Amino acid sequence: MAELNIKTDVKVADDTISMIAGMAATSVPGVLALGEGVTFKALPFIGSNSLKKGVVIEKDDSGKNIVAKLTIVLEQGKDIRKTCTSIQEKVKESIESMLDLNVKEVSVRVAKINDI
Repeated sequence: MAELNIKTDVKVADDTISMIAGMAATSVPGVLALGEGVTFKALPFIGSNSLKKGVVIEKDDSGKNIVAKLTIVLEQGKDIRKTCTSIQEKVKESIESMLDLNVKEVSVRVAKINDI
């Protein structure tokens, strides 16, 4: 029986990585929205492109190491440090578990704090 060698080279668009990061960030309690005020819950009504507006993905030359930069709207009364740490962990875990990428950094910018 002959051995079959299949070479796979999967490339993932930055928009897809942004979507994964956005979904992970908005799943963290206390995150009301991304930079543009878009939540994961609103996707069926406004479309998935809006979720990526608060996320910037940067890749190195190899395309295997990335930096994710997120802008969020936070719920008033939440611990900013703990919430941002949770976002960083969730985004890193989500991207690395779904894709063959190494997340070098996740930076979170709190654009504003809102009442619910």
